[in-house]
Amino acid sequence: MLRPILRSLRLAALAAWPSAAAVAQEEPPARALLRELTSTTRLAGTVGSLRGAEIVRRHLAAAGWEVEYDDRAVVLSLPETLHLSIFESSDAARPVHERWESFDPDAVPPGDVPPFSAWSASGEVRGPVVDVGHGTREELELLRAADVELAGAIALCRYGGEYRGIKVQRAAELGCAGVLLYSHTEDDGAARGEVWPGGPWKPADEAQRGSISPIDRAPGDPSTPGFPSPPAGAAAAGRLRLAGEHLDALLPAIPCMPIGWAEAELVQQRLRARRLLDADGQRRGMRVGPGPVEVELAVEAPREVRTIRNVIARLAGARPQTVVAGNHRDAWVRGASDAGSGTVALLRAAQRLGERSRAGWRPNLTITLAFWDAEELGLIGSTEWAEAHADWLRTSCIAYVNADAAVSGTRFWASGTPGLETALASALRAVPAGDAGTDTLLDAWLAAAGGAPTLGLPGSGSDFAVFLHHLALPVLDLGFDGNPGGQYHTAFDDFAQTDRYLDPGFRGHELAGALIAELLARLATAGPLAFDEAHAAREIARHAREAAEWLGAADAERLAAAFDSLAGSAPDEGPYGAAALDAFDARVAALEGAGDDPALEAALSAAASGAGLYAALARDGGLPGRPWFRHTLWAPDVEEGYGAETFPLLRGAGRAQEVAALIAAVAELAARPGRGSR
Repeated sequence: MLRPILRSLRLAALAAWPSAAAVAQEEPPARALLRELTSTTRLAGTVGSLRGAEIVRRHLAAAGWEVEYDDRAVVLSLPETLHLSIFESSDAARPVHERWESFDPDAVPPGDVPPFSAWSASGEVRGPVVDVGHGTREELELLRAADVELAGAIALCRYGGEYRGIKVQRAAELGCAGVLLYSHTEDDGAARGEVWPGGPWKPADEAQRGSISPIDRAPGDPSTPGFPSPPAGAAAAGRLRLAGEHLDALLPAIPCMPIGWAEAELVQQRLRARRLLDADGQRRGMRVGPGPVEVELAVEAPREVRTIRNVIARLAGARPQTVVAGNHRDAWVRGASDAGSGTVALLRAAQRLGERSRAGWRPNLTITLAFWDAEELGLIGSTEWAEAHADWLRTSCIAYVNADAAVSGTRFWASGTPGLETALASALRAVPAGDAGTDTLLDAWLAAAGGAPTLGLPGSGSDFAVFLHHLALPVLDLGFDGNPGGQYHTAFDDFAQTDRYLDPGFRGHELAGALIAELLARLATAGPLAFDEAHAAREIARHAREAAEWLGAADAERLAAAFDSLAGSAPDEGPYGAAALDAFDARVAALEGAGDDPALEAALSAAASGAGLYAALARDGGLPGRPWFRHTLWAPDVEEGYGAETFPLLRGAGRAQEVAALIAAVAELAARPGRGSR
């Protein structure tokens, strides 16, 4: 009963706070959108998610977009009952702490899902606790070297550094009976500052929900690996979905539950101390167990077929080719930041583009907006839709733009595949930065980077994954930050947290909407000509040289030279220089409404034939052991999950042969007729 009581007290405290709207003369459109969106919980597979879809559909239709629902029958993991008991020792009859929670996914209205690890195995286990740190391979090896018994233990594992699903998978491989995941107060709690509602940080009783599905092997519906789930109500066509032991073999085999810092500290204080070697080789006393404290963990979370709903909107262009922008509209609870902020930013972009359309503007390419469902449970909505439309996307989609937890401040950030930087910079130059103290968002971004920024390579963990790693399309992932908080995947990631701490005044949301609209307009006007192949090749050459440490200096230089050859000998002032930006803007202006422009027509034909740089270097059979991942230039890091590793094909066995094959493929691209910056 403790959690509901504390939540009620916090809500009462919030009622006494003055509303930002009360002192604002005019409420920003983004604020009204987020308040409406977060008026319900939006967990995938529940009525709350369907209500969220209707909110999004209504605003898109009002903005003049063609809107449709994409309903799919997928396997989901939702909890029914969760039970945690902490015992002083194995012979203790009564727990020192106990928590029972239940959830009805079919309740109307929908309730808050309690702290839950989606795809946890159902079952009841009890065992001594072992503190495994962050659960990294190195930490687990140190415990094994010290003869710390892990078999049958409950692993107490700290969030951070790696995807939570990899932590659970390692614990299961070492024989652990269950896993407790927690965030340390130093990461996002009281050690960082005042906790919610008095401040933005996480209260000790709150916990981070999250999926532990194997997205490092294949994201999406685990019952349809590599092929699309059927539309809701339709019979499966072709391959049948996995079920029973075949499905269970792909999913976590042990129970897992997230807990708050208060519960984690209660366990840690009761662990047996041992003298162990730390990562620096120094021997020191550490409370790691096993025991004497024991935990009983019970999870009932059936894996069953439910309906999810993607919302797909289109602004028709002169040609059927498309640029796609997406954001997930589902959430663990109300999800104001994750990913209500991205949903609102995309809706504001849709409203701005709708206004242009009503004024007579028509893009050369169709703009597709996608509001995905079930991202939080394993990138399901985006993966299943893209798998169902894979052939069309490979030939017709020129880029994918992603917005997830897109706003927690006004400081711009971006990651993505090389080649789209000039298009991005052009859009940034068109948006005034306002209170950032500089003329445009581009000025602010360049100033913050101390020069030319370098896009980080996206790994996984958001909806760009299927477009980048499976379809080998160029992608951008972007947003605005600057105001930290501890709300990630908690019940207090809500409207009040954003309104008071993350984006007071909603300036960041409005900036995000304006930027996305400008970016999509440029991509839809220039089409494949927005992609700078020469710059992309130079960036890949840079990554090749940085790989010398593990690839070998000679092979790294040979590979880099091949991409240098593809880039050509023309001087490169970088994608952010005034000359490059002016040339790009002039090209966009010349192509506005170019219904029969021969250069655009040739570029579109090239895209339709699959001659794009990334598509040409994709591997039909996928990566060894990971056939869903087809990109040969980078993939999610197998040890970390969220981050990216470059040249994944070259990191395994047979490296010399693979290097030669990749160099040959690049040389073939460099020799093709009409190559060059596009």
